[in-house]
Amino acid sequence: MISLIISEENPTLPRDVNDLYPGKFRIFTMKYYPGHGIRKDEQERMFKELEKIKKQVELADVIFYARSYGVFYRPGMEKMKKFFSKPVLIATETIITRLRELNAKKIYVITPYNQRRHEYEIKWLRDWGFDIVGSISLGRTGGEAIASTPHELIIEATKIAHQSSADAIYIACTILSTLPILKELEGRLPVVTASSSLFEVAREKKLIDF
Repeated sequence: MISLIISEENPTLPRDVNDLYPGKFRIFTMKYYPGHGIRKDEQERMFKELEKIKKQVELADVIFYARSYGVFYRPGMEKMKKFFSKPVLIATETIITRLRELNAKKIYVITPYNQRRHEYEIKWLRDWGFDIVGSISLGRTGGEAIASTPHELIIEATKIAHQSSADAIYIACTILSTLPILKELEGRLPVVTASSSLFEVAREKKLIDF
């Protein structure tokens, strides 16, 4: 059993994992707050909320923290992993892990976000040492708008990215539904999505067998 921790703005990932892997996940939602969860007060509020669900979350064998809030950078990631007594896979960390495993230096970025949030995603990847050779913003603001993104739009954006000089394509946001269309996203370049990276690293670590 896997405990999946998501934002209350994310209806798509629970739907996708339950469709693809029925009976494998328990879903835990956290309140959405604007910001990135990096400030001290944001961190304190986040861990107070996690404390309330900790015992139930730890009943699983593995924990997927499928959010970026509070864990954009190494200190937040390490704090999250120490907080729980079970193995924790964090989407932001598994994204970086997968891109590095691919020896990808030049990245083409696709996000569902509005321009401001899109630019923050690019900055975040640059902070981790990647070069961004191109990007597409789908221009959506908020969980509801992101969740309603048609699969066809993601596929078409990825086709454009496959024509670039990148080493790999990264598709952001666990609210964006990508797990059901991973085959359709394949092409000349390797593709890493925020959601698929959790599963890929979990399989590598032999934490899941599906």
